[in-house]
Amino acid sequence: MAVVSFLLLIAGIRKSKSMKKYNYHRGLNMRLKGYEVKLGLGLHLGYAIEGAIGSYYKIDASYLSPNVRMAERLEGATKHYGVPFLLSGQLHRYLTRTTRNYCRQVDFCLMQGNSEPSKLFTIDVDPRCLTLEKQNKYYTLTQTKI
Repeated sequence: MAVVSFLLLIAGIRKSKSMKKYNYHRGLNMRLKGYEVKLGLGLHLGYAIEGAIGSYYKIDASYLSPNVRMAERLEGATKHYGVPFLLSGQLHRYLTRTTRNYCRQVDFCLMQGNSEPSKLFTIDVDPRCLTLEKQNKYYTLTQTKI
């Protein structure tokens, strides 16, 4: 469901009329030619430790672990590979067969902080075509044609 949630988030931003207004904002386009609202997401599998960080007036939750750092690196790598979504090979093994059929391997590389190479996957779908359908008690992600 995390993969489905990420894809629906990407689709929601691409379909959002209020987000599209920023693509044509005169001030933004004067400073950044061809500006477009984009979202890069990285998803990995593993443990994390939650802790409170902040001051007397404001406290935020923070998550720490090598797995969180891996997800951050995947998010950063979305720009390099030109995809909105990257997931690790460790997570890919736990996906359902249907979800794995949507995945495409992007690279097999050694990520910083890891001692072994990892496969990187993305999902090639047009976010404008994504819908979520409930079948029995489970949700299924479907892609319709425009």
